Amino acid sequence: MEDVISKLAEIEAAASRIMEDVAVQKKRLSEENDAQIKAFDEEVDRQTAKELESIRRNLEVSMEKELENQKAETDEILHKMEKYYEAHHEEMAQKLYDKILRM
Repeated sequence: MEDVISKLAEIEAAASRIMEDVAVQKKRLSEENDAQIKAFDEEVDRQTAKELESIRRNLEVSMEKELENQKAETDEILHKMEKYYEAHHEEMAQKLYDKILRM
């Protein structure tokens, strides 16, 4: 009977060691998993920041080009208006004068 109790005690001790080893291994795997998740998150954050910076630069370049185009269009319109005014300012003044007199 003592042999059976002794064997049961050994089995229980072995099972206890196995459970402790499993707990240690589970903790180690959990820490490794957390480290991998952290590394993945950091890499994703780096890639996202890099892509956002690229998009921002592209938008800035696009805005600068659009601004230059609008400035060129505005300059052209102003030039045409000045040319028209120079060519027709007396006629425009006369029409304005006539309208004022008709009121």
